Amino acid sequence: MLNRRNWVVLIVSLLLVASLAGCTAVGVAVPDRPIAVDVDTALAAQGKLTDLMMGGVEWNESEFSSLLSVLLEQNSGENNPVTGVNVWFEPDNQVVIRVNLKDGVLPFGNTLDLAGKVGVTDNHVMVDLAQAGVGNMSISGAVLAPISAQINAALADPSLGVAANVTTDTGKIMLSLGGM
Repeated sequence: MLNRRNWVVLIVSLLLVASLAGCTAVGVAVPDRPIAVDVDTALAAQGKLTDLMMGGVEWNESEFSSLLSVLLEQNSGENNPVTGVNVWFEPDNQVVIRVNLKDGVLPFGNTLDLAGKVGVTDNHVMVDLAQAGVGNMSISGAVLAPISAQINAALADPSLGVAANVTTDTGKIMLSLGGM
């Protein structure tokens, strides 16, 4: 499951680099709220998964980012280009994701920034990207449709359960599941 997500990051990176010809010289706006990412916070977030199985869970940015980062580290090989993930949540299901990369993975910087909306479509969590960027360059619009489609294909994995609702507010995400 997580191995597929590593491929999604690679595909997103390749599509982003390939489409930089239609880019702008303005980076993705990333919130200035600091996010602490550590193993202890990831373990606390993992402990909340029982809440999810009981119907719903609420994670703050640090918990969600730590959980993603630690899971990526534990379930990938030494060739994984990702060193961590920071996720900021804003009202109206807006989300900003910063994928921190090893040096030299991309020629324009060591971060891949994504911004968009998260929601539920056909009982699966879905992402609708509005902007993606590397360094101070970004792309937006229809070019992002194939990237969103790849991410959504990974999120449609039946083992992830059936999402009933996803809601974000400043600094937190609430997720509830339907029938498993």
